[in-house]
Amino acid sequence: MYYSDTYGMTAQVTQDSMQNLLYQLFVSDIGHKEAAQIIDILKFKRVFPLVEPDAGPGLIEFLQNFWNWDTSPYIQERLLHKNGIHRQYVARCAAAVRNYWLPWFGKSLPLQLVSRQDIQSFVISFRTRTSPASAQGRNDIIRSGTVALRWAFHAELIPHDVTAGLTYYSGGSPEVVILPPEVVRRLFGHPWKHKKAMTANKLAMLTGLRSGEIQALRGCDIGDDRLYIRHSWNALDGLKTPKNGETRTAYVPFPDILEDMRCFAGSRDGFVFCGRNDKQPMDAKCWLRELRQELRRIHADEDLIQQIHFHSWRHYFTVYMKNRGNLEPRLLQRMTGHKTISMMEYYADHPLDDDELSMKEAALRVFSPLLPGYGNQTG
Repeated sequence: MYYSDTYGMTAQVTQDSMQNLLYQLFVSDIGHKEAAQIIDILKFKRVFPLVEPDAGPGLIEFLQNFWNWDTSPYIQERLLHKNGIHRQYVARCAAAVRNYWLPWFGKSLPLQLVSRQDIQSFVISFRTRTSPASAQGRNDIIRSGTVALRWAFHAELIPHDVTAGLTYYSGGSPEVVILPPEVVRRLFGHPWKHKKAMTANKLAMLTGLRSGEIQALRGCDIGDDRLYIRHSWNALDGLKTPKNGETRTAYVPFPDILEDMRCFAGSRDGFVFCGRNDKQPMDAKCWLRELRQELRRIHADEDLIQQIHFHSWRHYFTVYMKNRGNLEPRLLQRMTGHKTISMMEYYADHPLDDDELSMKEAALRVFSPLLPGYGNQTG
């Protein structure tokens, strides 16, 4: 076996020469510098500090068990709390362990030997990876392991918190594009081939509902002029409480849309947007696919089409209700279901076509009286 270290030494060490190596080590005059180098080599080979043969599971075995819905003590703890954890989140974390942590660490590293340097090296490795490109995507993968390791420390499974002081990736979220109003008018001004998809897209624009919240709607959630947002939906959890664990009301002062939705549902317990199987709603991916097809039918710009997502309607609703509807932040937050005002403001942070004119007029109103020659301008 060949071993090359950072000190420029290359040695061929075989089983036959091991005893001679140990003897030479014993009789040699070793100082602090040499001792430190030997310890570094042992750490590199992952045999120091010493771990007993029955010291517990490997890192990957621990992480895989940690994100096992049926057996994980962490998940059982979280389920004690309202809206504590969902299967879809657990499945994403398990996939991150399988696709990123396992290829990097392998199966042989004992949980007891994991160091902060090991985790930091894994974090730094994403600088050279092309996917995921976003800071949030990278951090989600990293936290699928660090959440588990932090829990292991508090559960006294490992002696040190190897996640303490770790630096995560920073960076803005990918820009969300919304459709211009004239495109929206043309989009909904002609009949769609898929009526349910058209209604789902209209509803997302008019209410800012998330796709899972629209999927979860049933006949019993339709009022005279409103929708009662009691659930969300995903394929793994089925019906669950909405994001942030709170129910709310979405006002829809458009009777024809609500009547179409009642017809789709058929009964109080029926899903409004059911697919072939009336026991569950249709796949929300259909709504984006049909949206893009209809945008192509009205000859919208292809680059714009590729940037649009179904979630773009949530941004569209928030920015227009704030800036054109002049709705005060606390009321808009109630409508969108955002946990914080700051998150709601993020969704509302999109430029509108007349923003430039509005900003110029505001500047004239505020500063004209202060400047010679501009005092009579009103904007």
